Amino acid sequence: MNFSAIIRAESYKRGMVFSVVFNIISKGILFLLTIIIARYFGSNIKTDIYFFVFTAMVLFSGFINSIDTAVLIPESMRLRQREGAQKAMDFLNYFLLIYFIIGILFTLAMYFFGTRVFVLISKFEKADILTYQNYFWLGSLFFIFHVLTNYLNNILTSLKYFSLPMVISSVKSCVAIVCIFLLKEKYDVLSVIIGGLISYAVNLMIQMYILHTTARWKFTIKKPSIHKTTWSNVLYAELGQITTVASSMFPLYLLSGFGSGIISVMNYGKNIADIPNTLVTSQFANVSGIKLNEEVASKDDAAMNGTFLHISKLMVFILVPMGCFMFVFAEPITALFYQRGSFTQQAVADSAKFMQLLSITIFSIGINAVVSRVFIAMQAIKQALSYQVVLNVLLIAAIWLFTKSYGAYGYPYGVIVINLINFIGMYFICRKYFAAIEYGVLLRYTTLVMLVNLPVLLLLYYLVLPAGLAVFYKLLTGLCVYLIVFILMSRIKAFSVYASNTKK
Repeated sequence: MNFSAIIRAESYKRGMVFSVVFNIISKGILFLLTIIIARYFGSNIKTDIYFFVFTAMVLFSGFINSIDTAVLIPESMRLRQREGAQKAMDFLNYFLLIYFIIGILFTLAMYFFGTRVFVLISKFEKADILTYQNYFWLGSLFFIFHVLTNYLNNILTSLKYFSLPMVISSVKSCVAIVCIFLLKEKYDVLSVIIGGLISYAVNLMIQMYILHTTARWKFTIKKPSIHKTTWSNVLYAELGQITTVASSMFPLYLLSGFGSGIISVMNYGKNIADIPNTLVTSQFANVSGIKLNEEVASKDDAAMNGTFLHISKLMVFILVPMGCFMFVFAEPITALFYQRGSFTQQAVADSAKFMQLLSITIFSIGINAVVSRVFIAMQAIKQALSYQVVLNVLLIAAIWLFTKSYGAYGYPYGVIVINLINFIGMYFICRKYFAAIEYGVLLRYTTLVMLVNLPVLLLLYYLVLPAGLAVFYKLLTGLCVYLIVFILMSRIKAFSVYASNTKK
């Protein structure tokens, strides 16, 4: 493959295809990293702490990076279009400096007060936190790397380097895997944290090098003129993100009190359940988000509606069957990936249960991502705030109520209920704020796809799953059945992903 062909700006069509392909490769290597962790370290208090700290740092950095796609990237694209590339570069560099300062201050705070912070935000025994305090402190360094690498990835995407971030991420994951193999005998689970930090440092250096050499980026700091509206949108985006972070941290807080290994098995199961959205949704949303920004800037409502329906239908067409397949074959899939080395049969069963429940509403996560991109393109940040707050408060309440009745599995039950409420609720949101978006068309399409997949799910669940076949042959049979379903659906006009029934 000609690597120079990857390191260049891409069209939306080429970007969509190539970014998905490279994303599959990248996330495949990242998932291999999870398999290696499961094989060599299993599920115990040390892996619980690793997953807790890593996820917490992803959430905290996500709180900062939420303004990237919501405010900063759309604003930089408007500046590039109206005032030139240099103005956009100055604007983005200014926030790069702000992010770096925030990262340094956070790192210093965690060094001095990290033990107290983790006592407050988790239910781990204080003795465990003190015993493994180096895990907590080193793991906290993921924050600054997440903030900076995510921001540079978003800049690359805005410049239409859709595939390049995935290639860099693949290199990062390979570095992490090599470090684990070199360090695991001496450092045990701590080798995962050390390897991760080294890989993020490599990632950051590659991003900066490519931006400088290929995109002619100059990392100079000049304070730009920033409109009050931009600062207002930053404020509203962050206010809304507070409840999102809280609703994501809350289950980690609860699960950390359910005993050793629970957070680990939840993460192992969730990592599999997240595969469809990790492979499909993230890239489709990124590419379509840039396109929606341009369509809104040109005030082309029909094109915006067409983009929304096309991408949303395509994700439903792909994600509903994938969710059904994963629901039916949760335990065989989990056993295939994890049942080796230090990973026990009970850990397989527990991880499979989390995976099965979390796979039920993966399609709604994909749709939500596209609706969010519409809000961002329209810069309707303030309008999204109230809905985001209400939804996340409901999620916290649902998780709390279900965990009281169903223990650790109350977390996915709460997620299912709120995702379904959100799936319906987005119809009313779009109807109120975005008259051009025909969400009702998507609702009807999703219902049709689900009606077709339901009997297939029942057939596989009651006939193929109990059959006395080896794990591989059960999965192969299921894949063949769904391949036939995909082919038949693709030939029926009613399942076309193109917006042929939109308003004229």
